[in-house]
Amino acid sequence: MLLDIRHETHYRYATTARYSIQSMRLSPRTDAGQRVRHWKIDAPGRRWRQVDAYGNAVDAISIVEPHDEVTVVAFGQVETADERGQFLPEDSSVPPLAFALPTATTMPDEALAVLGALVRGPAPGVAGYERLMDAVHSHITYKPGSTDVYAKAAEVWALGAGVCQDMSHVFLAACRAVSVPARYVSGYVLDPGRPAASHAWVEAWVTEARRGAGAWVGLDIAHNRLVGPELCRVAVGRDYMDAGPIRGARLGGADEVMTVKVLVSAAG
Repeated sequence: MLLDIRHETHYRYATTARYSIQSMRLSPRTDAGQRVRHWKIDAPGRRWRQVDAYGNAVDAISIVEPHDEVTVVAFGQVETADERGQFLPEDSSVPPLAFALPTATTMPDEALAVLGALVRGPAPGVAGYERLMDAVHSHITYKPGSTDVYAKAAEVWALGAGVCQDMSHVFLAACRAVSVPARYVSGYVLDPGRPAASHAWVEAWVTEARRGAGAWVGLDIAHNRLVGPELCRVAVGRDYMDAGPIRGARLGGADEVMTVKVLVSAAG
């Protein structure tokens, strides 16, 4: 499938900012399962790029001139594999077992430890992950505005509401409660039923895949299905803090207002 994607982030400040720096994970990955046809990021200031430990492209910009707004636009076309539930080989310098360790956001409590029993065992299969996905999807109502990016998995499970990021964190916390490797994925989704936005899902480690070598399988918790061609992978990490689209800091620039517009369409 060919996906045309445009992601625009606009910051406006009530007072002038003297300096800004932004770290951006906005470039789709070029690994198994997808191919970037073309991609561009338009942003002000000085820019440099690096690749983090997870294999994500990280673009940073710094603006040293006084400014009261910043606009970053990422856009291009990505070709995704026409396959659902594809196994993805290991693709970073971080070993899979590192994704079995909890983070502050994915620290399990007793309830999530009970949930993790659905995938307990040394080699969980896809069916076990699907059971866990169904349990999380059934319990958490999709409700934008009910949480923020700092919400912890245990809080979300107790609340019973959240967005794709929250559902992913709950799934990860349940896996980590029983020492099963699973990681957070950020990217884009073609979903005619909902307004376009950045999306989040998970990848869990399947040890019996590819003749015992192990591989990642993607699960879209918000849609309760294995990952398919409607999704474009941008970044992976332990949780949102490792893979979120944009993070930054500034000097000055009071009362920030951020607006985000995302358009995803099938090309052709």
